[in-house]
Amino acid sequence: MATQFSGAFTDLGKSEDLYYCDPDNTKVESIPIEYNTRFRQDLTNLSSGSSTFIIPPGNGLKHVILVLGFSAAQIAALAPAGVAGGALTSGWGYQAINQISFRIGGSSQYFMSGAQLLAKSLRQVRTQTQAQAILQLGGNQVSNAATDYGSAQFAYIPIPVWCGPSNDGLGLPLPADTLAQQVQLTVSLNPPSSYVNVNGQPVTVPTQFSTGYFQVEQHNMVDRGMAISNHVDLNTHELLMPITFDQQELQIAVPAAALGTVQSLTATGFRSGQVKAIQMWLTKNSDTVNDNLWYAPSAVTVLYAGTIFAQYTEGSSVLWNLLDGTKPPTVGIGALTVANPFTSVPATSAYVMLPFGNPTGNDYEAEVLTHGKPILNGLVNLQIVAPTADAYTAHVVYIYNSTLVFSKSSAEFRF
Repeated sequence: MATQFSGAFTDLGKSEDLYYCDPDNTKVESIPIEYNTRFRQDLTNLSSGSSTFIIPPGNGLKHVILVLGFSAAQIAALAPAGVAGGALTSGWGYQAINQISFRIGGSSQYFMSGAQLLAKSLRQVRTQTQAQAILQLGGNQVSNAATDYGSAQFAYIPIPVWCGPSNDGLGLPLPADTLAQQVQLTVSLNPPSSYVNVNGQPVTVPTQFSTGYFQVEQHNMVDRGMAISNHVDLNTHELLMPITFDQQELQIAVPAAALGTVQSLTATGFRSGQVKAIQMWLTKNSDTVNDNLWYAPSAVTVLYAGTIFAQYTEGSSVLWNLLDGTKPPTVGIGALTVANPFTSVPATSAYVMLPFGNPTGNDYEAEVLTHGKPILNGLVNLQIVAPTADAYTAHVVYIYNSTLVFSKSSAEFRF
């Protein structure tokens, strides 16, 4: 039967005024807030080891950043007499992080690696320019003796646990006013000797950072009487907040093989819940310098229970991810070679997104929730072709639909 039309365009949807402001096309904040970033806490351990950031309950919490820095004197010591003997690669702040853990109120504790933090931030920003800035702000490359060793160097790293790394989308704060327990973030650092590269020249490698701290953006209610706890009994009711949850990354060995060889990998360890997508990138085992230089497989196929989901061949994943998102899954990076002198050449770092459900994202007006795929037997098969014949490591992150449930002055993730 042919589709029936009434002939009026207004029958296709709701009529909305696009000339004058009215209640349908204008939204007004109902709970006024005051913005501040005054709460910061220095790391208790500036070398290798752990530091914990305790955020007291009471206000809305939005972005959290970690700042790491080497002093001008520490950087100058990497190039005594103007000869570069020590170098830092692009995004070295993420190399400095062994892992981040987080706990919200009385929730379970979860973990993310430094590389995973970078991957999540690159994925969640809306534009290529934002993604490039995320990498660059994570630490400038320091390798050119003529230009790079004259000033202090800092890495600025967003911690996107409950809020994405930009203001794209609705971006609701974490309602810590419903909690009686603190929000806790812990960072474990790698020693600088593990990511400061040396080329045989006499240099003094820093043993610790000169600066390191967490800082949080808080939204304080102008009128505390508007808090939800004054209107809803959260001892008997629940406040629900949708959260995109990234499970701790899984690493899978990809042996060296002839160019074009299809290799089968088994992704395991899925938790119960809806998996929206898998984020995947490869690192070359022979490159021990450029940890943030990632490679997308030349071809990848995702199979679950014998059914093919994402299937990208001949390097087409870049276009598919662009069509299903807002930017290509790539950033420019300087590939460093340890030599005398150091050399750096432009390169492209890439990852691939492998969706199971509708890849539609949030908009500026509302949270847009789409379903994922329950992985009931905990196994997904990945058939990949590596970009070269080298040995690689596949880094795999499972992305879940999750709800952060606030009740009885505590919180927990529900999948």
